Amino acid sequence: MYSLVIDCSHKENFIGLFKNTDRWVIEHKFIGQPFEDLVKNLKNTLVDAGVRHSQITRFYTPHSPGSTLGIRVTQMMIQGLLKTCCPDAQLTEYNGYYLSALLLLEEGVEANKSNYLITENGRHSWKVLKIDNNLKIRPEIQRYELEALSKLEGNIFYIPQVKTWPNPLSNVEELDYSPDQFLKAIKLLDRLSIDTSLLMPTNNTYVKWNQK
Repeated sequence: MYSLVIDCSHKENFIGLFKNTDRWVIEHKFIGQPFEDLVKNLKNTLVDAGVRHSQITRFYTPHSPGSTLGIRVTQMMIQGLLKTCCPDAQLTEYNGYYLSALLLLEEGVEANKSNYLITENGRHSWKVLKIDNNLKIRPEIQRYELEALSKLEGNIFYIPQVKTWPNPLSNVEELDYSPDQFLKAIKLLDRLSIDTSLLMPTNNTYVKWNQK
């Protein structure tokens, strides 16, 4: 049977179908509002793959971070499928920011330097994940103000959110958010036992995006 990844947390929406973690059976990217375009794109993707809803045994989708609307619309649609045509399927929710850091670790960041992945946490603060072996043991997202962020030393990778703030530092390397690469990370995610509460900021106080 099949597993389905639906990720509408960033600017480019992604749908990917796989049987094992070696390759995608089909993958599809689209730009648009999930509440308008997700159902149609999912239907077309499954038709192109020749797969029925009832053949899906597991769904993967992010719980954070990213577009709150995109995440909620996707979760609502999946819950509808679980209650109707996929009652025996399982749901795994992931933190896409964490999976991105995990992929950087697997691909081999510079071992002799400190390495970090950062992303927006509202308008005036940032989420920070240190990319080291603790990602597979006890990962924890830290919340940094800009002053503290500017003191980080080493390689700093940055994944922008849908609502972006100007690049926080001049020496960051901007990366694309790429759910199409998540098969490698999903294999690790299924093997690891992670307390997902540690992937949330210790202080979750947000400032409105239009507030100065």
